[in-house]
Parts: sequence; structure tokens; C-alpha cells
Amino acid sequence: MSVDYSAVTNSIQKLNEATSSKIGQEYFEAVVEFLGQALSVDYVFIGELADNNTAIETLAVCAYGNVVSNMTYDLNGSPCQNVAGQESCFYPDNVQKLFPNDHLLEEMGVHSYLGAPLFSSSNKPLGIIVALDSKPMTSNESIQAYFDLVAGRIAAEYERRSTLKLLESQEKRFRDLISCSSDFIWEVDENLIYTFSTSSAEGILGYLPSEMIGKKPFDFMPEEEAQNIAIAFKSIIDNRRSFTGLENQVIGKSGKLVYVETSGVPIFNDKGEFKGYRGIDTDISERKKRELELSLAATVLDTASEAVMVSNSHNHIIKVNRAFSEITGYTEEEVLNKTPSLLKSGYHDQQFYENLHRSIENYGKWQGEIWNKRKNGEIYPQWLSITKMIHDQAEHQGFVSVFSDITVRKEHEEKIEYQANFDALTGLANRNLMEDRFRIAMHHAEREDKKVALLFIDLDRFKQINDSLGHFVGDKLLKEVAHRISNHIRRSDTAARLGGDEFAVIIPDVTSVVEVDAIVRKLISSISMPFNLDPNELYISASIGVTLYPNDGSGIKELLRNADNAMYKAKDNGRDTYQFYTQEMHEESRRRHELENELHKAVLNEAFTLHYQPIVDSVSRKPIGCEALIRWSSETLGDVSPAEFIPLAEETGLIETIGTWVLNEACNQFSKLPSGFPEDFFVSINVSGYQFQAGRFLSRIEEVLQRTKIPPYNLVIEITERLMLVEDDFVLKQLEAIRELGVRLSIDDFGTGYSSLSYLNKYPISSLKIDRSFIVDLDTNVRNQALVKAIIAMSVSLGVSTVAEGIEEAEQAEFLEQNHCSSLQGFLFSKPKPLEEIESLFRMYLG
Repeated sequence: MSVDYSAVTNSIQKLNEATSSKIGQEYFEAVVEFLGQALSVDYVFIGELADNNTAIETLAVCAYGNVVSNMTYDLNGSPCQNVAGQESCFYPDNVQKLFPNDHLLEEMGVHSYLGAPLFSSSNKPLGIIVALDSKPMTSNESIQAYFDLVAGRIAAEYERRSTLKLLESQEKRFRDLISCSSDFIWEVDENLIYTFSTSSAEGILGYLPSEMIGKKPFDFMPEEEAQNIAIAFKSIIDNRRSFTGLENQVIGKSGKLVYVETSGVPIFNDKGEFKGYRGIDTDISERKKRELELSLAATVLDTASEAVMVSNSHNHIIKVNRAFSEITGYTEEEVLNKTPSLLKSGYHDQQFYENLHRSIENYGKWQGEIWNKRKNGEIYPQWLSITKMIHDQAEHQGFVSVFSDITVRKEHEEKIEYQANFDALTGLANRNLMEDRFRIAMHHAEREDKKVALLFIDLDRFKQINDSLGHFVGDKLLKEVAHRISNHIRRSDTAARLGGDEFAVIIPDVTSVVEVDAIVRKLISSISMPFNLDPNELYISASIGVTLYPNDGSGIKELLRNADNAMYKAKDNGRDTYQFYTQEMHEESRRRHELENELHKAVLNEAFTLHYQPIVDSVSRKPIGCEALIRWSSETLGDVSPAEFIPLAEETGLIETIGTWVLNEACNQFSKLPSGFPEDFFVSINVSGYQFQAGRFLSRIEEVLQRTKIPPYNLVIEITERLMLVEDDFVLKQLEAIRELGVRLSIDDFGTGYSSLSYLNKYPISSLKIDRSFIVDLDTNVRNQALVKAIIAMSVSLGVSTVAEGIEEAEQAEFLEQNHCSSLQGFLFSKPKPLEEIESLFRMYLG
């Protein structure tokens, strides 16, 4: 069927007449209302695509001749789905059967459908226009053509409305931005005179638009600034170029200089003629201030001699300065995104870092000395300050670490400390350090109930050497003397140079004068040895004064004065000697020295004798043996107690020679005893632990037994309990070998060791000798009675005999007999006597 274009044209004309005065929403409503009447249909609506083109939102709906409310219509399964974005569709009847899933058709009672798509001028789908009716529509080509033309007109109005809405939205946005912005927009003509301005009294300059229009921008600038900007702007104007970011200073209405950033574009009319510029001014005063501050900070950061390291909240390094690289050897690229732990030296323990982190957490900072490592592995000291960065909202932003290399400072400090405490020539402590250490030694002596010795050393006739050979030789000699002093004192002692040729030595923890005497004599002997100072061989001696704290004084000055006085006494006594401050101590030292000399002579001449003390059976009270006791009577010193010379012999190493003499002499004399003595009669000999440590004692016993023909069971070796406590396998093997020979072993002074008794099972012991300290008040001391009973009971259970020594009263002997002590020894029976005297006593008891 052909299209009746005259009818279409007539209908279009009527539509235009009906809608000519309408725009926007009124137009859409007028269209649907007109079409409903013109087409005699129940429903007409115009809709736009929505929800990603899956639904239709109506713009205008006419139902039964009236405009009604808009609605949203799902495209899926509807005839509109075939129309939207595609082409016109006409279903003259039975549309519900064709689209059974479109329930809205059924609800509205629709049987016929006519729809046409709406496209934009760029052929973009916009929506649809639809006519619906409850009765069949006549298939008329003219109506469809008319409908398509209407769709084009509706699409044009839709685009126009959308454009207007966009413009209105943009205009509103623009006005909103202007109202809330401190920036101002302006226009100038071709002569650069303001023709428009959005400035306000509250704006960045404080001018009203009326105060700016008619003037040039340069009128609001300082003179020099205006000239510079005019020159810079000339080429822009000449070339009609746009510009951005042009910074300049403007004088505000208050007289304050304001930094602004200006951007603009040229304005042209329809003929392309230049008409001026349109642009915007932005206040950048705060930015310029921050830039200046940042520039200053960057300059300070880069030129600072201290290293700066910035790390983020995860402790990853984000910035370092040049000094950091100079100090550590790492470039910025090498440390970025790494943690500061790459600088750790391993010098500090975990506790150090825990304390550091705790300080930062609690106080927000930490500072102190730390040892870190450079890139080349060198460990060096830093003075480090770490500050925690906190944001305004109290958020942790990271850390700033500032540190400096204090190697040189430490060296200077050490040098200053060294100079303050040590003598520059000899390296010994100076007077200052010596006095400090002496005070420390005094405090320690008070706590430990010990003494401190102070030696004052002055070189004899040093001035003659210094004057004759020169100060250079004199200084070399002083260095050598200092070296010898240091080599002959203990590690705990302190040697000092007080000045000139005067030296001092502090000896702490002194328990007896003997210790001090030995050190002093070593120093005297060492200094008197020749000094080989090429080409000179020099001899010199020293005079030493000795004083003790607290015996001789309570303060350092007093004791130094006393030691100095003692030193001068030593010089008065002929030099190359020493003198104690108190005569009593000096006599004690002198006697020890004399005793040592005489002891050497006595050993050389075998100037000792043996006395014997009987050991009797506790029941029969008859002698079963005797103890050989050494005696020494010196021509110069008279009778010397073994308690005095035996410890000296052990200290000087003479004890082995003396002990060998005692063994030989006792066995020789015992072998010559006449017949009549019991077969098991024994001689007991005391042996020092030093004799076992020498390693020759076993061979000495074997040799003397072979030579004297004494049966081994007639010989008893008495050893001290202290030797048992050494736990020395070497000593144990010797004791076992002696016991295998048949020689008996006895523990002397039993009960004074205060230690484990496990050695009684370990060592081959024949008897225990109960120490005299338990016997002396046995008749009255209940505690000692209990101890003695316990020792005897223990010995019986172990199969070991007991000997009680130091018995002087009959009551003591009775108590020991009643408690089954094996044998007794003491003045009650006899004092130690020479062999010829004791032999007759033995015969009397044995007869």
C-alpha cells in the first residue's frame, strides 16, 4: 500500500501547531496527548533508555486522553526490546500472544502495538515512542511513516533539552565554584584593561569588581614587578598565545603583597579578531611560603654536616642527605626502601635495641651514642637522635634520624682522658689516676677486711745520670724502669709515675706483710740489674718506702706522706733497699728476709734435727708408734718454730729438699732401733702437698725403703686434708702407688677442711688424725664431743683407725677410750724429744 504523504504532512502540521509553544517536559506531554487523540489509541508514551539499556524510564505518558504519572518499564521479553536502538515495529493484533512474558501488556489489556526508536543526531540510541491499544490497529503505511517522522522531531527536542540541562548544570557548577573559591576570574580587552572581574572584598586581593574594571593588572603591582611582568607579557600578547603559571606579586587593598599565579587564553570574535584575554588568578602566597621553607630546609639538609635519614611508618628509608652518604658510604639509591638495620654493627645486644624502641614509643624520641657499620664494614661511633613523626590526626608518619660521626671526638676524648690519667713518657698511671685507684682499693679493703699497700719508689743517683748523659738518655732510662716495675707486679696492682724519677705502686687485697715483702724485693732486684741503653750500660738502684692502709693512715695524702718518709729512711740506710713505715712491720719484713736467708743455709748444711712424740694405744696406753717432727735451731735466730719456717719453705720451693731430708733421716734412725720393739711399731712422717706435686716423692719412698730395709708397714705418711680436696688424679695415683707398697696413709688435722667427705672412699686411707682443736676443751664442749664421736663412728664404719692428737688431760684420754678411739698422742704421754731420750721412754712403756 502506498503512503499518503498529503495526510502525513497534514498531521505533522497539526502536531507542530499543537506543540509549537511547548518546550521540554511540556512538549513531551503535549505530543503524547496529541498522538493519543490523533491515532485514537488508549496509550501513548515517550521513554528514555535506562539501567544500561535494559529498561525504559518514561518522560511522558498519556492514558485514555490524559497525561498520567511516569513509570519504569523492563525491556526484557517486551516488544519494546525489538524497537529500542533498532527499528520501528508494528503489531496490529494479538501482541500478548507474541510476547507472553510481558505481563504489563496483559495488565493494560493491550492487543496492538506501534513503536519507533529515538536516535540522537550522532545516531546514538536515546529511547522510544510507543502507541498501545486494546483493539486491533489498522495496518496503514501512512500512520507508520507519520510515527517515524514524529520520532525524529521528539529526538531533536530530547537532545535540545539535554543540552540545556547540561548547560544549566555547568553554569550552576561554574557559579558554585566561583562563589566558594578565593580565586578570581577576569577579562581584559586588547589594551589589557579589565572589563570583567569576580573579585570580592573577601577575595585574595580585597578589591570589588568596580575597583578593578577600567584599570590594568600592572596598576596593582609594585613598580619593578609591573615592569618585569610587562616585558615578559609582551611576547605573549604579540603572539596571541595562551599562558599558564605566570607568577607575580600584587598589592592587595590592605597594602599586603600577595603572590598570585595567573593563567589566561586569548579572546577572538566571530571574525577572528583579537579582543583581549580571559583568565584566572590564584593565591599562591602560602605555597610560595612553603616552597621557601622547603628550599631553605633542602639547602640546610643538603649542606648539613650531620647525616639525616627519614623513614616511613614501616621503617623503610625514603630520604637521606649528602652527609649520610659521606658518613656511611651508601648512596641514596642503595638505601631507599631498605630498613636502617643495614647499618647495624652487631656491637649492641638485643636489650640495647629494646630500650631504644621503648624510649621512642613512650617519649617519641631517643638519643645517645651507638656503634654502627659503614658500607666498607668499618665499625664507628655515632651520636644518634631519633624522633617519631606524628601527623596532625595523631597518625604515625615515620621517623627522622639525625646522626654524626663522633670518631674524632671519641679519639680526642680518649686522648684527653689518657692525658688526664696517664704519664706521657712512661705510659704508667699519673698521680691523678693513682689516687683514684687507691681510693677504690681502700673502699674494697674495708668491705673485705683486707689491707692496701702503697710503695713509694725513688731512683738512687738518677740526677747524676740525667745531668751527665742528657735528658734523652734519662727519659729512656725512666721508660725502662717503668717497664720493669710493670713486669714485676700483679695484674691487679697499679704502677704510677708521680713525676721526675718518683714512682708508686698500689698493691690491693693484702692479707699479710709477706706478700708485700716478696713484691718489694723483686722490684729492688729488678731495678738493680744493668740497663742496656745503646751505647750505654747503666746501673741504678732504688729506695722504696712502704706503708699500709688502714694501719698507717686513713687518707691518700697521709699515706703518701708516710710512704715518702719511709723511702727517705731507706735512703738513710744506704739506698738500694726498702723500709716499712712502722717499725713493727719493718721488723716483720726484715725477719722474714733474714729467715729466708738462714733457711737456705740450713738446707745447704742440713742443720735440722728430728724429735719424736709417742702415739699410744688408747686401752693399754703403750706406745705403738711415734711421729717424727722436724726442729731447727739457727745460730743467729735461735729456735725457729716449724709453724714459721715450713710455710716459708713451701713458698720458696725448699720444702721438697727439707721433706726428703726428713724422710731419709727418720727412716735411717728408725732402722737403727734396737730389738725389742713390736713388729708393727711405726714412724709417722708429715708430708707437704708440694712434695706430691713435684712428682718425685714415690721414688724417694721406694729408694729409702730399699736402702734402710724398713718394712713398708712400719712407715706412715701423714698428709693434710687440704690435699684430699684438690681432686688431682696425679696425686691420687701417687697415693695409690704408695699404699700398694704397703706404706700406710694418714690424714692429719682431720675435720678442718669443711668439705665433702667423699674422698674417704676414693683415697686409700689407713687412719684419721683428729685435729687438736677438737680435743683442747673436749671435757666441757658438748659440740666438740658430738663431732669427735661422729668422726670415730664414721671411721669404724669405714674400717679406718683414729688417732687423737693434742691430749693433755686424763679426762680427755678417758673420753676417747670410752668412745673407741684407736690411739692417742699428746703432752699427757710425752712431749716431742730427741731419739736418744725418747728411746728410753719407749723401753719403759714396752718393758
